[in-house]
Formats: sequence, structure tokens, C-alpha cells
Amino acid sequence: MASTVGAVVLLGWMDEAEAISYLRNHCWFDPPLTIPQAKALWDEYHQKVIALPERRNIPAPTTAAIPGAHQSLVRNFLSRHRGPEVTGVINVDPKGLVVYQLYVVTERADAHALDATSWPEKTLVIDRPATQMPIRQEDDALKINLPHAEHMVGVQPDGAFRFLQGGGFVSVVSVASRMLLKAGYHRSFAFSRAVMNEPEAKDRCELAAVTVSLPPPLMPTFPHQGLRTTVLGSRPPLFADFFDVDLAMSVRLRKKRWEAHIKIVAVDDV
Repeated sequence: MASTVGAVVLLGWMDEAEAISYLRNHCWFDPPLTIPQAKALWDEYHQKVIALPERRNIPAPTTAAIPGAHQSLVRNFLSRHRGPEVTGVINVDPKGLVVYQLYVVTERADAHALDATSWPEKTLVIDRPATQMPIRQEDDALKINLPHAEHMVGVQPDGAFRFLQGGGFVSVVSVASRMLLKAGYHRSFAFSRAVMNEPEAKDRCELAAVTVSLPPPLMPTFPHQGLRTTVLGSRPPLFADFFDVDLAMSVRLRKKRWEAHIKIVAVDDV
């Protein structure tokens, strides 16, 4: 068996070509799915989405006052992150949020659930811990092992560059009149699952940063408008759908690791 991880995917909200590629190239099946088999599987879930009642007038997600015990954490978070991008913090039930990421890796959610810190500290992360990133040279390239995909290259004033981690906190953003879960899908999945498993849980909302910018695939200028059309359409996917067995498909994903490659190449001088 290939090295795999468990996931849940909202297959019915993908377009046909994307779903077939996802099932055949990213998921593990034994034996591998044929194109007709993948198409039939997508069609099964897509028909369920089409049959849903329209969601044009989605109610605002449930929010609650930020408990006094968490006010210090919120102040510390905003002292570090408030700026042009982060405008505030809310306490929101993630299940009522619209989503644009159509999968959640359950093993990553499990890791968040097992973390000994409190849920507010998990969802409103102030600093991600620095991790060692092994570097090796292969052929004519330097290859750096990254602990996860949420890295970017930052250039320092002296011209040196470094790999920076993206924010580890849950964030939301408004798109049209809908509130979207922008980041923190695995943390939110772990939180929601924990709440569902504790019927007497008092707090059903998580702390999330309110942000300004949309994810690139949802920008009006993005070359492919399919995902934006889905999010703004009459039946957008909601975070609650990840927990609906009729809408969310359990799969095994081919396990990936992330690397940054640095290579010097010759280009035409024009």
C-alpha cells in the first residue's frame, strides 16, 4: 500500500474534470480508478449537491461574546497581528461558515486535537514555533525540507532571503455577503469534531481572526473563476458539510511532503 493519509472531501462541489483528476492523481484506490469509475463517483456526489435546497440567503454564522478568560489572549494576538490584513477577532461557530477548500486531512486534524494547549490557543496562534529545515544538495539544486506547505519566501533589508511560515491561526473573511473560512481548516475540523463528541460542551464557537484579503482563487481577477462562482453560487459548500456523510466522502490521499528547491539556471538576456 502506498503511503497515505485519511481525508474527507466535498467532491460534489468540484467540477467534473477537477474531481476526476483529484480522485485519480491525489487519492489512493486499489485497484486505481478508471476515468469512467471516477466520473461515476463524482456524479453521485454532484447530484446530491444539485438536490440541496438553495442557499442564496445563508444566515450569518453563530457568534458569541469572547469570554473574559480569553481576553488577554486576544489582546496579545492583536498586539502582534493587527494591521492592514487583520482587523479584529470574533468568536464564531465554524460550521456556519462558507468554505472554498474542499478537503480536510484527518491526520492533521488529529494532531491538533492531541495538542495539549487549549482550543483558544490552538485557533488563535500568536507565534508558530521555529522548526529545523534540513537542507541537502542534489544535482545542481539545493532542496529544503519544509514541515508544511504554508511557507513563503521573504526578502530581508540586506537582500538575504528566508523562508517564513504563514499565520497558524484560524481566519475568516467576508466575500459578498457571506463569511468565508479563509484559513485554519484542520484546526476548525478538530474543534468542531471535539464539540460534536461532547454533547454538554458549553463553548461551540472558536476564536478566529477577521481579515481583509480574499484567497487568490476567489479574487475577481483570478484566471479561473470556477471556485469563486461556486462560493458565490446558490448552493455554496458550508463547513458543516464536512460532517454530513451524504455530502462528504472519506478517501485515502497519497501522502505528500513539501520541499523548496533553489536552482541557478541560465535565461535569455533580452
